Amino acid sequence: MNTLNKLGWSDFFESSLNNIDHQKMTIGRVSTVNKSNCIVIHESGSKTCELAGNLLFGMEENEKPKTGDWVLFLDYGDLGIISHVLPRKTYLSRKKAGKEIAEQIIATNIDYAIVVQCLEIGLNLRRLERTLVQLQNCNIEPIILINKIDLQITPDQREIMNFMENTYGAIPISAASQFNLKLIQSKIHSGKSYVFIGASGVGKSSIINAFHKESDLKTGAISQATNKGAHTTTSRELYVLNNGGIVIDTPGTREFGLTSSNAESSTSGFHGIDDLAKDCKFQNCTHTNERGCKVLKAVENGHISDEEYENFMRLNREMEHYASSTQDRKQKGKNLSKIIKNMKKLGYKSR
Repeated sequence: MNTLNKLGWSDFFESSLNNIDHQKMTIGRVSTVNKSNCIVIHESGSKTCELAGNLLFGMEENEKPKTGDWVLFLDYGDLGIISHVLPRKTYLSRKKAGKEIAEQIIATNIDYAIVVQCLEIGLNLRRLERTLVQLQNCNIEPIILINKIDLQITPDQREIMNFMENTYGAIPISAASQFNLKLIQSKIHSGKSYVFIGASGVGKSSIINAFHKESDLKTGAISQATNKGAHTTTSRELYVLNNGGIVIDTPGTREFGLTSSNAESSTSGFHGIDDLAKDCKFQNCTHTNERGCKVLKAVENGHISDEEYENFMRLNREMEHYASSTQDRKQKGKNLSKIIKNMKKLGYKSR
């Protein structure tokens, strides 16, 4: 397997070169995005690259290179100039924090997301459901880890662990004691890309360190005062493991703001609700007050918990709000374009 294939190159990206004159350019993959440049890995090593002017000033923020992107750059010795960003096969995103209705891309061209929770901070089913919904929206397959099981496990934690293992196939591990790490390593395949996501302090960097002996990612202890992890990873960085797998470490995130209105996807993070919804009496059932709703019946019978149902409905509303706000913004942009076009037709010109 050549270097590009080990970095995740495939026929999908090869086909995107058909309409580009790339004879004098070098193909590479973005490993790190800094404020003014990118680090790009290529067949001969790595190169610090800046963006060509048309990319820097002519692209929207989410169109510019992100960690995991494939790019073409011109090699000028000590520096490279990125001239093209190749189409993305997938990308992991979330709604930006705060009131702004906008999408933030975390990493691109991802095959799997390794979702890490840990006993020290606490297991959180609601956060896991939210993350799984967004991963389904992004067409990225999850692998769920429960880290730090070398610590004492309470009866409540054991109950949640059992649910996560039985329902979502979560794997208990310990980066500190190496428990189950070989099992996780067996799931990381050469040429495939994996992004690690989870709250600060769950042990993402420690797990990658255990996989990749040559790396020494900064790790930190949990704050005893707040029981929260320190933000030891401050940027998104791509690493190639010894077995050829590609991993991207990310800063800790509290939760993923959802960016899709696909109601079908919204069920994917919830145990049993997706199957129940298929048997509802009405095809467009909202699962709120309809007769013959299998989801409501399951809640009434205790087969689905009130907390899970409420989170399911909350995430549906959140995605609908994002979709309607995005559509409204697009419509306003179209209306403004029409106004400007009509003004030009009427002879109103810039002075």
